[in-house]
Amino acid sequence: MARVCIIVIYFFIICTFGCLLAYPIHLISGANFERILSRTILILAALLFYPTCRLLNINNFISLGFSRENITSTAVRAWLIGVVMLTPISIFFLSCEFRLWEPAPQNLLEPLTVIASAIISGCIIGLIEETLFRGLLQSQLSTTMNSLWAIIIVSTIYSSVHFLQAPEFDSTLTIHWYSGFTLLSSALANISNSSAFLLDAWVALFLAGLFLSLVRLHTNNILWCIGIHAGWVAHIKVLKKFTDRDSSAQCGNLASSYDSFIGELSAAWILLILASWALLHYRKSLTG
Repeated sequence: MARVCIIVIYFFIICTFGCLLAYPIHLISGANFERILSRTILILAALLFYPTCRLLNINNFISLGFSRENITSTAVRAWLIGVVMLTPISIFFLSCEFRLWEPAPQNLLEPLTVIASAIISGCIIGLIEETLFRGLLQSQLSTTMNSLWAIIIVSTIYSSVHFLQAPEFDSTLTIHWYSGFTLLSSALANISNSSAFLLDAWVALFLAGLFLSLVRLHTNNILWCIGIHAGWVAHIKVLKKFTDRDSSAQCGNLASSYDSFIGELSAAWILLILASWALLHYRKSLTG
């Protein structure tokens, strides 16, 4: 239980000091306050991550789920799995004309730039989110409770934080020292806002988190989670860059308005993969 308390305190500190520091940084720089707040919290999270790990007796990357064996090979294979895993969904959306191809770019360098940017963004997002959720949270919760409950809790948090967005911030308002707390509380309240909360997207993200947590449990190597996650992000970014959404398409309701990709179809697809995985594991247990 002490480990869970340390993690809670970690998030409390980065949010509290992030809100407090955002005000003077805004006064000095004059930059967008909402962006300053998010960047400040992110920087504090990175700076305090190591000392928090030391408090949790996590003294190396292996304790977080990283493996030193076949790092490059594992990351590349996992990334390819992530890309291929979403391909049937993209093919379906293209075939039913929910996603329409954009005109071919005149500059041949543009597609390469887009793909490279998507790969880099995916790797960064995958590394940060998987280290936090499947690395820190899942590993620590698994020491205090049943692994299944740990996976469910982590997947619930993972899905919910994707809706952690404050309503559109009015930049004309006067910024005060407490504005960061106001913005953060609005973002937290927005999770329970029925007009902002999208059940189909939440379920799809929950199942995605469940899949990644099971990969972490099965392989005991977080690199698989990072690679698959990075592949997902790169796939979606490239698809959205080279295609446009046609909201009048009949199959459009299968993709949530969250990002015009995840939704009912992706949830059903991941659920099918999880069910196939469970069936395969069950058959192996009977024969082995």
